[in-house]
Amino acid sequence: MKNATHLRKLKGVFTMLQGLNFVLLHVTDSEKATAFYTEKLGLAIELQQGSFVQFKQPMGQGASFAISQEGDGRPIQSVELWWYVDDADATYADLVAKDVPVVQQLKDEPFGRTFAIKDPSGNTLYIMRLADHLR
Repeated sequence: MKNATHLRKLKGVFTMLQGLNFVLLHVTDSEKATAFYTEKLGLAIELQQGSFVQFKQPMGQGASFAISQEGDGRPIQSVELWWYVDDADATYADLVAKDVPVVQQLKDEPFGRTFAIKDPSGNTLYIMRLADHLR
């Protein structure tokens, strides 16, 4: 493995993975999901082809996020999607005013202030303001 060109040494550890680049969420209705992510969460569409919609990265940061109407339509429960925000309380109030279903009320965790919402396909999305000591 010493001469493998696909491995990279980072802080003394060899790794093939260099970062999460793309997240694709399967949804039951791409039109409803697109409206939710643009109108309720404020994401902008970067690319749309049929039921596949890719959104622009907020502030040019993080992995690319896309939705596609595929699969059996059941919500994904074994994966957690976390979105960072500057102000969890203001974001919470804004989403509640937009009638977004809240499934976990605002609470303080050791890593930040959090809450969770549901998208139209039933996927849980976690929203977090990172704790000051971690920024």
